[in-house]
This record gives sequence, structure tokens and C-alpha cells, in this order.
Amino acid sequence: MNKRLNKKRMKTIPLLVLIIIMVGLSFLLGRQSVAAQKRSTQENTIASSSSSATKIVTATSASSSVTPTFYITGSGGTAHPLDRLIEGMFPTLNPQKDCLNLQVDISKNDKLTVSGSINPLDKTPIIEFATVKGTISGEIYAKAIKVAMDYLVSKYHYQAINLVGYSSGGTGAIYYMMDYANVANLPKVKKYLSLDGEYNTEAHFQVGETLTSLLTNGPILKTPMYDYIASHYSQINPETQIYLLEGNWNTAEQTDGAIPWADTFSIYHLLMANKNPVSIYLYPTQYKHGRVVLEPLVQNYIKKIIY
Repeated sequence: MNKRLNKKRMKTIPLLVLIIIMVGLSFLLGRQSVAAQKRSTQENTIASSSSSATKIVTATSASSSVTPTFYITGSGGTAHPLDRLIEGMFPTLNPQKDCLNLQVDISKNDKLTVSGSINPLDKTPIIEFATVKGTISGEIYAKAIKVAMDYLVSKYHYQAINLVGYSSGGTGAIYYMMDYANVANLPKVKKYLSLDGEYNTEAHFQVGETLTSLLTNGPILKTPMYDYIASHYSQINPETQIYLLEGNWNTAEQTDGAIPWADTFSIYHLLMANKNPVSIYLYPTQYKHGRVVLEPLVQNYIKKIIY
């Protein structure tokens, strides 16, 4: 697309964008929710009880009341961005020790390596997922996520789970929910939060296209990634609550510095057609795509929605 034409076209923010930003800000700038405060209280309880052996909680007995959150890293393949995100949300946690870390090496036939831990008293445990070698392939991501989920089911017997997909990890999350998440023995995805996720291979708005028209009709430019989602989105559980979060780093270019608004929001109309509860937010930030995990608004948003 001709970038100069795009710049001329985007001299003002559409009214809908302003509404999204205002609603997002009013939500994100509030105090922590009761659920987030409950997570903080739970951390203290876990810490104070970790040295006691008077009560044994087995994975099987706790599984029905436990909902972990599964954080999926981006195309770099390492868990470092997830570490920064979790440290920002819960400063008392050491992600490498206090969270479960699952690495499925896609360059070694999806070899699974497990480190870290889950405290059996934790009702909302945190799980980090990385592919070791980087990828942008939704199919490769989904297959590796399935390996991790099979481990979680066999070890912890989880019945429900939340997903947070960062960047290309969002591609993997959507592909997983389409290809595998309705398999009977896998945990039901209750909530999915997309953090600057990629669903249309970084496709920008085309000439004459607006955010309003995109949300209503879908994108004009459709890449194979988008086409696959458009052909399989009906496999996503319609009860899954979905949140599409995108950084407003550059309003004129309509991008977070890597993923255009037109990409992240390209699947909105499909999810609505699938009757999923869907919320979208453009959040103001000085952080480009690769550093949005450091954005306090992002951290607070995840705490409010997930915890």
C-alpha cells in the first residue's frame, strides 16, 4: 500500500477510535479489581503456608477449582518478554521459580522441557510457554501448544484455562483454539487475551478502508493467515471470552510499531459472527511493539480481566 496515501487519509482519528480509547482508558486507569486484590492476598497466603507440611493438596482434588493462565510468547521463541510482563504485574514473583515454565522446542520435534513450579494452593497459577526457536507459523505454534496442554492435563488434570497470546503468540493461540481446543480431554479456554496479536500477517489498512469498516466487514487485504482463520473460526468455542488489545503507539500510521491496527482487529467480525463475547481496546503507549509488555496499562488490564 502507498504509505503516503495512507498518511494523507489518516489525518484525524475516527470517532469510533476515540470511543475505544476513552472506554479503554476509563477501564484501565481504575484501581485494581477485587479479583486482582484476591490474587495478591492469595500470593501472601501461599508464601506463608509454603513451609507447612500439615496440609497436602493433590493436583487431582484441586483441578476443578483451579484456572491457570497460559502465557504464549512471541516470534522470538524465548520467554523473556513474558518474564518482564509477569514481573510488572506481580513484583513479588520470580517467573522462573514461582511459575511453571514449559518450553516446547519446535526445532527438536517438539521436545518438552519443564522447569519452575506450581504451588498446589494457588488457584490461579501462571504458566509460561515458549517455542525456543522462533516462528510466526500458527500451525507450528498450535501443535507445540497442544504438546504443552497434554502435559498439563496428565500432570494437573486442569479442566479450564485462560490464554494470553503476545504478538505471534496470538496467532498460535487462535490456531490452537480452532484446531485443538475442542478436543474433549483438553481444558476449556475460558478467556483469551490478545496482546498486540497478529492475524493477517501485518496487513495495513488499504486506501479507503477505515477501522469502522474493518470491524464491520473484515479486511480488504486478506493474507493466507487470515484466510485460514476465516475458514476455521467456527471451531472456536463461542463461550470463550475474547479481548483484543492493541497499542496506539503511532496514530498516524495506525500501528504499534510492528503490528498494524488493521491486523490485530481483522478477526473481530469473525469472532462476533461466532457469537463470542469480544472486547477491543486501543491503549496509548510510548512503547513500541517489542516492549509493550512493560506498559503499565497492559499489566493492569491483564490483572483486571484475568485475575
